[in-house]
Amino acid sequence: MDKDILLSIDIGTTTVKVALFNSVGNLLAVDGKEYPTYYPKPGWAEQDPEDWWETVVEVTRTVIRKSHIDPSRIAGINVSSQRETLALIDSNGKSLGRVPIWMDRRSAPQAERIKKENDVREIYRRTGLVVDATFTATKLLWYKENEPEVLKRAKKGLQPKDYVIYKLTGRPITDHTVASRTMLFNIVKLQWDQELFDMLKLSEYIDLFPESLNSDEIVGTLSEEAARILGLPTDIEVLAGMGDRQAEVLGAGIFESSRVEESTGTGSTTATMVDRPLLDEKMRFSVGASPIRNTWVIEAGMSTAGAILRWFRDQVAESVQQLASSTRRRAYEYLDMEAEYIPPGSNGLIVLPFFSGARSPRWNPYARGVIFGLTVYHTRSHIFRAMMEGIAYEIRKILEVFGELGIRPSELILMGGGAKSPTWARIKANVTKLEVVLPELLDAALAGDALITSTALGLFESHREAAKGFFKERARIRPDPKEASIYDVYYAIYDKLYTQLEPLYREISSISELTPTPPPWDIDRLIHLLFKLHE
Repeated sequence: MDKDILLSIDIGTTTVKVALFNSVGNLLAVDGKEYPTYYPKPGWAEQDPEDWWETVVEVTRTVIRKSHIDPSRIAGINVSSQRETLALIDSNGKSLGRVPIWMDRRSAPQAERIKKENDVREIYRRTGLVVDATFTATKLLWYKENEPEVLKRAKKGLQPKDYVIYKLTGRPITDHTVASRTMLFNIVKLQWDQELFDMLKLSEYIDLFPESLNSDEIVGTLSEEAARILGLPTDIEVLAGMGDRQAEVLGAGIFESSRVEESTGTGSTTATMVDRPLLDEKMRFSVGASPIRNTWVIEAGMSTAGAILRWFRDQVAESVQQLASSTRRRAYEYLDMEAEYIPPGSNGLIVLPFFSGARSPRWNPYARGVIFGLTVYHTRSHIFRAMMEGIAYEIRKILEVFGELGIRPSELILMGGGAKSPTWARIKANVTKLEVVLPELLDAALAGDALITSTALGLFESHREAAKGFFKERARIRPDPKEASIYDVYYAIYDKLYTQLEPLYREISSISELTPTPPPWDIDRLIHLLFKLHE
């Protein structure tokens, strides 16, 4: 029997998803499962590498079972994942415990010190990255200064998909796309940069970082143990994989900057592909290696996008949650329907969506979320729509920055969970004035994984040819000129509002850090107060 099935694994920030495709790009089966993130302190966000692996195993076995395919038909496995996270393993290949993920801000002091002590423009020129606590180098410095004993026990540091590939094959590797998100990798030479390690006082840890490969290189085949655990044969080839954002660009069928993808999950990333490492003099966006050789991916985005809507759902719309549960629907469907009847601009309500700081292109870790223009007239639905609009405004800001460097796309391809909302898709089209494309498969990273596998194994002659099978358009939304003109007015206020508030962000942040702890629980006093209320 021919080996004509491709298995894709994507380890997102909250969910592991696994899919099976046939050799011409048709989706055969897909499933996913959430895994935990731990928040032990304010600003901290940790995950356990073993959770990644155990969830991958469970979901992979489920997808194989659902598909009813013969596992011997699987030709290759490709893995993509969230980036900037370093899973530390010892000499026996065992994880050394929970690790800070990309959204963890504990290394902000280390990032600030790097900015003061080094030429940040030189770092950007070499790495394509703006110095920020997001990136791996700052987290490594935090370990060095706070938990050096953990680093002494560490043999290798692996990104999430690299950790899973290690569990699949026994070989510790990384690839250029995730290596280029560490702030220690030269994006022009496509190799670890010894001078960067020296500059950041991390030279003693360079051996933690494994060999970096092209995304389409074969790492090996399944180990006997991994094959047994997964219920698969050992002759399946495993690729080097890639970062989830680069995988999404491929899954969106993007090979040049005339098209841009925007993916909304926990955060939002707007990205496209270019044929050279296109750097910005003002360092407003990042540049990284691409899964396709001799190309690069530029990207910018927000820490919180879908996370804001989830916060609203959980903290403000409890009654909608209850309705959704009783009707077996998603709460977002009801909130979308309510927002659909609110006019563009939400009757004078504007939300700044920086609930966890501002990333590219503003790079302000002290930025905060703002609901501006609130009156007693406004309802829950106004706030929800204004949140969707605020995120769309920031996407427009990113596109304006891209435009300054000559990138002026004609269409915006929406990916991720946010693309499930037709209301939000129309808002994005009208705010950006671009045609919005909705693909059949919103989990673009899975399609990008399979696309690379198909060309690496010779099933297609080129990536563009493969994209014809793996990217399928479901719908196209054209901007409405009348609504777009309304949003022009609101966008101008939105951008001005951020500028006016910027000096206050650091001030409010410093005050909140000094807030005294609440008094200890006093049950006697509470009972006394309750009795007083009834007098």
